[in-house]
Amino acid sequence: MIRDYLEISRFFNMGITGIAPVLGAFSMYTVGGLSLLQLSLLFLIGCLSHTYGFVLNDVFDINIDVLSKDLMARPLVRGSITRRRATVFAVCCLLISFLLTWFFYTTLSLSRYLILLVVLGIAYTLATAYNILSKKYPGMDLLVASAIFFLILFGACAVGRLTPLAWIVALIGGLQVLFMNMINGAIKDIDHDKDGKARTLAIWLGAKVHAGVIALPLSFKTMGYLIEISRTVLVFLPLVFFFRPLSLWQLPLLAFFTVLTFVFIYRLFSIKVFDRSRIRRNIGIIVICMYATAPIMLSYLNVWFLIAALIPPIWFLLSNILLHNTFLEPKTM
Repeated sequence: MIRDYLEISRFFNMGITGIAPVLGAFSMYTVGGLSLLQLSLLFLIGCLSHTYGFVLNDVFDINIDVLSKDLMARPLVRGSITRRRATVFAVCCLLISFLLTWFFYTTLSLSRYLILLVVLGIAYTLATAYNILSKKYPGMDLLVASAIFFLILFGACAVGRLTPLAWIVALIGGLQVLFMNMINGAIKDIDHDKDGKARTLAIWLGAKVHAGVIALPLSFKTMGYLIEISRTVLVFLPLVFFFRPLSLWQLPLLAFFTVLTFVFIYRLFSIKVFDRSRIRRNIGIIVICMYATAPIMLSYLNVWFLIAALIPPIWFLLSNILLHNTFLEPKTM
């Protein structure tokens, strides 16, 4: 039973969302910091919001997910968890996350604390809207990207008044999720999304699978590259305008992960035969490389921030080994 709830919560990439509000707090380093307990609470709230979003996603997408035999590992599809229990589980995660914000009340004024609650509420509202509308209208991935944007700002608001760096980090996180959903997710789910008559942007642009052959239009690929180029510019922006002098090791490390990200995006776009396992492996590597860059950039402020770059990939690999007996191919992706 516990395994079922871990699987429905997409435990394999929970560390990615969990670290989002922590990165928001890190971006406020110049105006103060948080204790290890408070940072841990931000990480837990991020994990709870992640669980809420993905569980609700399965609840609303069950009629489409059952069309794919590759998704039989998902608890709702195989029937090990009912839609009612999944909904209750998601709502409980939401309520607990709001209760945990009380620990920040003592360090903030009443007005700042109310802002903190509003920002978290906006993140949840956007995530809920995405799950309701994602398969009905093209471009709804902007909603979940915006949800992460506000989740990162939530972490920053837990420290104090927002800095320019906080807005940049929030935009980086939003673009990462936009790519993950609009590009990675669309390719991974294109077979049953098409069969289920889902109206995603990828399908609207003409992406399809026919006789096992995947076809991605140039417009879709161009959009993917533009999103990643925009995110890359934002990652390097603080190094140019805020962080002087530049670190001798930081730039090469960022360049390495940036190049690796584009290489595997190209490999993902070059897949001709629809092979979900191969697609999952490429997505896993893209996500690991992409999500390492923001913590590396922030490590200019404090080298210990590099730990934030290690949490998502370590979490991803260990959870896959424990739950799916694989490194890069979570069966519930």
